[in-house]
Amino acid sequence: MNEFAYRAREKKTGRWREGSIVADDEATVIRRLQEEDLVVVSVKEKKVTFDINKFLINLQRVSLRDLVIFTRQFATMLRSGVAMVRALSILSQETKNPRLKLAVEDIRKEVESGTALSQALAKHRDIFPRLYISLVRVGETGGILDTMFDRLAAYYEKNEEITRKIRSASAYPMAIIIMAIVMVIFLLTYVLPTFLNLLISFEAPLPLPTKIVMSLSNVFRDYWYVVFSVVIVLYLLFKMVTSKPKGKELWDKFILKIPVIGRLNVLMVVSRLCHTLSILLSGGIPIVVALEVLKDTMDLTPYMNAIEDAKRMITEGQQLSTCFVKSNLFPPMLGYMTAVGEESGLVDEMLERVGVYYDGELDAMLSTLTALVEPILIAFVGGVVGFIVISMYLPIFQIISTLME
Repeated sequence: MNEFAYRAREKKTGRWREGSIVADDEATVIRRLQEEDLVVVSVKEKKVTFDINKFLINLQRVSLRDLVIFTRQFATMLRSGVAMVRALSILSQETKNPRLKLAVEDIRKEVESGTALSQALAKHRDIFPRLYISLVRVGETGGILDTMFDRLAAYYEKNEEITRKIRSASAYPMAIIIMAIVMVIFLLTYVLPTFLNLLISFEAPLPLPTKIVMSLSNVFRDYWYVVFSVVIVLYLLFKMVTSKPKGKELWDKFILKIPVIGRLNVLMVVSRLCHTLSILLSGGIPIVVALEVLKDTMDLTPYMNAIEDAKRMITEGQQLSTCFVKSNLFPPMLGYMTAVGEESGLVDEMLERVGVYYDGELDAMLSTLTALVEPILIAFVGGVVGFIVISMYLPIFQIISTLME
């Protein structure tokens, strides 16, 4: 579709109207304007030109929080009886994120020109995930668009809550690690060289710990650019390897085998799986289609492959619970509870309950990790700094001991 600028006059009032409409061709624009009882004066297709401001806006990221706020506000307006175009117009003005604001305004124009909301959203897949678009399409078909937006808002609010807890749990340890790295580099490059030059002037023999620290100090001070280059090269090499399907799969398998970290990732995946499948199945989406959408929400390759296997097994006539039980990636409880849901015809409700259970497990594990990691990190940082300080003072103790003999 193309965007057309128009100028027309209202038949009844004689007032002039100007604006733009997204349509396939000029004839469609004229027909729509005439249906609104307008006398069309001019219609011109807008030329596509490079807009530097639009380019810079599209570089910005739409956060999960931005999506949650938009979805919740849209759901509230629709439930209150506000017309869809009017609601989108208000949200385009209220939205603070420039990229989302631009997308909402484009969606408003599409909907105003007769395009279905799900189709308009589909043109911005970089902002609205496949799950989002699928449920909006279900809402349009069943006439329950406000209900679907309520469910989407609740779903993304839960995802945001989990993301916020993980970031909160990792913020303090990361701050300690960064401060420790800065402190060690400062000691090795500024404090230690001055101190050791004084020791060398005494021509005293240096203990092994001091020699080790001196070597590290010389490397950081004289060959810092080599160290920096090696770190950059290793990082780029890692990104290059993990960007390949096989490399990413190997890395994901390695993450899942790490004690504690692997268990944490399993809990996050299972929680997301349960909530996602629950909201899709409750919307009446067929199980095979729901699994296709679910696969798009997965980050770890082994679980993406497991979902693909489950889809194949279901097309062969097997139950969803059987797929979970046969896979060694999912907890046994997920398969058993899904089987109970299949027997009662309430799979979506049972998956939601299982998701809530694993949310609790995830919360408990994050709390335990936070309580354990902080003292361990502090002890580790204290040990590293303590080793450097002791290495600095050992030669002094030797010199004093020699002088006292």
